[in-house]
Amino acid sequence: MGETSRNQSCMSFLKPQNGYPIERKVTDTSGRLGSLYDASTDNLIDRHSVQRIKRKEPRKRFICRIFSGDQSRELISFLRDIDFDAAIRQSISLQMVIPSGVGRLIEYNQPINEKTRFLYYAYRARKEELNVKARKADKIVGAPRDSTEATHMITKILWGIEILCIIQIPNNQSVNAIDHLLYNICNQLKHNQIPIQLNDIDRRLMNQLTDITVFGSETCVDSSNTSISAVLTRIQNWQIDTNLHQPLMYTMQPLRWLYRSPQFSDPCTLPHPTDPHIARIEMISNRIKHQIKDLTEIIHNLPTNFSSATLNQRLKDVQQQYRFVLDSQDNLQDRLKRVLADVRRQRARPVVLDNIIGDLRYECLRKTEMEKFRTNVERLYNKSMLIKKLKNNQIEYINALDIRPNQTVKTTINDTDVLLKRAYSNENFPVILWYTSDRLERIQQDNWQQIYQELTLERQHAAQRITLIYVDFSYFDERLENSIIVRLPLTETQKNYHDRITEIEPQPSRIDSSPSSVKKKVRSSSPQIPIPSKPLTIQPIPPIPPSRTPVERSIEINVLLLGETGVGKSTFINAFVNYLRFENLQQAERGEPVVLIPVSFLITTGDQFEDFIVKFGNVDLNENHEHEGQSVTQQCKSYVFDLNDRLRLRLIDTPGIGDTRGTNQDVKNIDHILNYLNNLSHLNSVCFLLKPNASRLNIFFRSCLKQLLTYLTPIGYNNIIFCFTNARATFYAPGDTGPLLRKLLNDEHLNDIPFKKENTFCFDSESFRYLAARKCNADFDDYQRQEYINSWNTSVKESVRLLNFIQRCQPYYLEEWISPRKATLDISMLARPLMETLRLIIYNSKLNEARLNANHMMLNSNPVDIDMCTHCAQINVVEVGPFWLTQYQPSSLKTNTNQHRRCPTNGKNFFIESIVTYEFVPLSAGLKNERWQSSFRNFLYKCDRLHHFLRQQGPSTDDDPFLPILERFLEEEQEISQICNINSNMNRQVREVLNTIKRLRQENSQQLFGSNERLSLNQVYQIINELLAIPTVKRQVDTIKISRQLKMQEHERQIPENSIKNRIFA
Repeated sequence: MGETSRNQSCMSFLKPQNGYPIERKVTDTSGRLGSLYDASTDNLIDRHSVQRIKRKEPRKRFICRIFSGDQSRELISFLRDIDFDAAIRQSISLQMVIPSGVGRLIEYNQPINEKTRFLYYAYRARKEELNVKARKADKIVGAPRDSTEATHMITKILWGIEILCIIQIPNNQSVNAIDHLLYNICNQLKHNQIPIQLNDIDRRLMNQLTDITVFGSETCVDSSNTSISAVLTRIQNWQIDTNLHQPLMYTMQPLRWLYRSPQFSDPCTLPHPTDPHIARIEMISNRIKHQIKDLTEIIHNLPTNFSSATLNQRLKDVQQQYRFVLDSQDNLQDRLKRVLADVRRQRARPVVLDNIIGDLRYECLRKTEMEKFRTNVERLYNKSMLIKKLKNNQIEYINALDIRPNQTVKTTINDTDVLLKRAYSNENFPVILWYTSDRLERIQQDNWQQIYQELTLERQHAAQRITLIYVDFSYFDERLENSIIVRLPLTETQKNYHDRITEIEPQPSRIDSSPSSVKKKVRSSSPQIPIPSKPLTIQPIPPIPPSRTPVERSIEINVLLLGETGVGKSTFINAFVNYLRFENLQQAERGEPVVLIPVSFLITTGDQFEDFIVKFGNVDLNENHEHEGQSVTQQCKSYVFDLNDRLRLRLIDTPGIGDTRGTNQDVKNIDHILNYLNNLSHLNSVCFLLKPNASRLNIFFRSCLKQLLTYLTPIGYNNIIFCFTNARATFYAPGDTGPLLRKLLNDEHLNDIPFKKENTFCFDSESFRYLAARKCNADFDDYQRQEYINSWNTSVKESVRLLNFIQRCQPYYLEEWISPRKATLDISMLARPLMETLRLIIYNSKLNEARLNANHMMLNSNPVDIDMCTHCAQINVVEVGPFWLTQYQPSSLKTNTNQHRRCPTNGKNFFIESIVTYEFVPLSAGLKNERWQSSFRNFLYKCDRLHHFLRQQGPSTDDDPFLPILERFLEEEQEISQICNINSNMNRQVREVLNTIKRLRQENSQQLFGSNERLSLNQVYQIINELLAIPTVKRQVDTIKISRQLKMQEHERQIPENSIKNRIFA
């Protein structure tokens, strides 16, 4: 590039919207005017300064803010509230810089919750700036002589001091009173009313705030633990003493803007920090840090060793895995640091960050894997607590795996029982062996606890010593179905019987602690023998060191099939499975074909072209063959079969796109498909099925393709493949459809989606139709038969090539990636849980107003396994406390699970994915009226922020997911008000509040439009996570996920084992 073009390129970046100059909150206070700065790493390069400076007083000198804690937020996210922008937060998160001053907030090591308050104060003393102009800075500051990594120069500095107090409100103090005090202090600081004026009550209240941590300018704060009173009394001195002032904010210009030197010819622009690829790394790295912090806390509480060799090995495995996780985190962080700097300098594309995050080397850091690891660590910690509890109650602990005579030979429960009896039966005092496991403790908690209490009481009240031994079968291959009690020594009669052990019977009655009234309902293999006892030691039995190698789970390959209506997805699935089952058509004709989806089609045979109807397979209600032009498949259905012991394939059949019922049906179909995807853990491939001889691509296909790609992030584009059905006529090539598809990808700027031989596959499903017809005794001539034999052979080769390609693709982990379309789906899923929670807030606030606050309303949520909406559900009006409520249940009369398909789609009914019920609980909710009002408004505002985001995503998401639910709530209250002979006064008050919501939402909408709020995806998920941290919301969302899983299982077909006989997958 020549000098002139470089000048033009750089001058085009002088427009404000391109981000110049840039501002950074100060993390290194040694910078001065003229210092060089590397914006790609947020580090100072040198620290020289110039003297020709201008000074002026800032317009706004006194800043004070109060904000509340939120346990759902990551600690680093609170930096946003004190002016740390996304770029510097990312640099801090990846440890590219070490924060100082108020930035040390990230070092705070106490829990943040609703009783945490942040008091931020900043005094802006002066501004210093260089009077530089574009391309002429060398008149004031000489250009760097040597090559430099710097991208910018500091041209303006805001000086002053800032303080951040983190306050934990004591449990015995009124939150409202503390908030009132802090807002009073804040208001005075904003107007520089120093010294602060407080009355005696406020001073006493302030002195009771003892749990305070202070971060701030190092020149001012010498200890993080001080009092608010001490901070307030020193503020005036800090303002006056200029030696205490430090840089608070740097403003910088790019070197390319400042100088003409070709040394600074690199692009001037930096990518926007809210770019989804860049913003994602902050969210993911914070999530990993949070999970590792939780893990570290549990692991540090584990014992250094166990008395059990099995548990010791598990402890070593946990420690080894923990070190691996830490090393993986360090490695990931180092790679992201380097690449983020390159991305900021435009040396690499942002999508490279996604590639790093998706690297299989960091699979152990994925959310689901970390949760699994945490569960394992928690179980080991719980085991250590159990052993400690047993020891305190003088109960010995034995791990059943430790007493295997040979670790290479599988041992059964009966074998272990024999070994234990042999070891303990030779003693002359009673021994009680309790066989149990962690699983039994979980699923039979009451029974387990009862056994524990009874055995402990029996030992305490026995006339002689009894040894109690807890035998743990938790890690045994064979499942222990019930807790078992074995009493030793056995009598002579009982020794003749093998394994005379019986289980504890559950006792409904409460156990009396007195010796005479302890009722034994424990049937044992021997009576108690009251003979003197002496200490018993188990005979040496070879211990079991290391833990067993777990059975390797099958790798599940999830493949989504998409295509226009009539392209033949269902036929393709049938054909594909049989291509894998039979290597040639002759085998298929002799064998028993797999018909996953019923086949129904018309062919002509013979010289007279006689009609022959082929119907092959059992009727499936999910398939509709009666209406031409409508999608045969009515909703997503999975077909799962094992390729071998290691690989399991899931083909997901979907409703067709371009249905004759119109665009509304297509929109419903694509929403259904994406919601189905949202419940999967990962996706290996998205397969677009196309006909090779299309004259044009369906307009709805274009629309739905675009919607899918707003759900997937570009990291998933490499998982897209194209399959052409009926390709025999085009010599197994894409035919006329190929250029149309390539043009579509070019027109929509989707060149990142590969379309080449490697990810394109051509089949001829007609060979399966031939097979189906032959099984129905249709006749074909030799020429046709040979054509179909060749077709089958070609399709088998393509099937194998297709599976090999999919196996090479990196799985796309759906929970790890966020996208605009995924956000809309998650918000839609949240709609009813949020509105039900909002109504719950109204119920409890009305109880509070009516002075019925000794009780509160509680919400329960249960899963539902059929499709149901407010139109087709059975409606019951029930009385709960002082309220009358409408409850929805599956209809007891309508046994047809497809009833919902006939419901009107007028937007007035909403989908029911959980059965919500209420209880009137005798326990105070503990909030005053003003807190209920604040909670209600804040909650509603967060919901409206989510709706505001949806409206900005375009016409396809313009519908308000909350509106039909709120309107239905009002209809319910109206219907209840018309019921005679009931007291509906409390409902009337609820209806009045519901009527005000429309006005409040309009005000919120105007405020959001007025502020021109445009939430990034990270900010959207910050709000979503804040809402999910509310237990009532989380409980409902978890129930909805269970409901969806149940419905997915209902539409899942497991193919019998050994169906795939192709030797390639043996």
